[in-house]
Amino acid sequence: MKFVPLSQLILLDLKRSGYNILTSKNTVEDENPTWYPLTVADVNDYLLSLDCKGSIFPMQESALLVIEDALNHIDEVQLQGEVFIEMNHLQELQDKINFYGKRYTCISDREYYDFAFDPKRVLVRNYALRTGNHLLYLAYISLNYNNHLLHEIQDLEDLTLSLICLDQDQARDWFKTYEITLVQSDISIYDKDAILTVFLLKKDLQITIPLEDKDELIYNLMHIEDLLQIRDLFWIDPRID
Repeated sequence: MKFVPLSQLILLDLKRSGYNILTSKNTVEDENPTWYPLTVADVNDYLLSLDCKGSIFPMQESALLVIEDALNHIDEVQLQGEVFIEMNHLQELQDKINFYGKRYTCISDREYYDFAFDPKRVLVRNYALRTGNHLLYLAYISLNYNNHLLHEIQDLEDLTLSLICLDQDQARDWFKTYEITLVQSDISIYDKDAILTVFLLKKDLQITIPLEDKDELIYNLMHIEDLLQIRDLFWIDPRID
């Protein structure tokens, strides 16, 4: 149990867990409220009951947030305060989002990045594939890129069935068997959780993307002999066209 900064991902996971309201002991004028998740049978009835109780001084009313409304109408940068949660499995993902946010300052701006090069989407997809929490990723896509939803559902299902995780010896043998010389990561190539996509290169194919671009934390390319020296665990998308 811990307090974590309120974010879109936290709201999505709370919704998936059955919560629909965030309550607070802080007033509506507080800029950094502390939130507590709550499940009510009917949100409208609950809000109506609060209206009936009322308050003589509106600014002294306790802050309240309807999770569905927050997801649909409040931008990431406008979410304020900390929420008390029992689960902490999202903390590692949130830490990565915060770290990537130092490089990609507009990481929460959907208008700045397109679908393919959205660092936050790539991180959430990686998390979903490794943990099996597909609903979190699909909820994120539905909220931000609804026109991609059907394709992402199919791709997630396909990759889940084929995704493999190998130790160093197994990976070396696998790369050798399929004559793989180059891979591309989804998140940073130096992250043990990165999912690797394989490339089959023809001799006359020239690589035009820098193999070591320290300015980018997603979609890094690296030769197999170099990769085998820096890690002992390999998540691999084995689908080869």
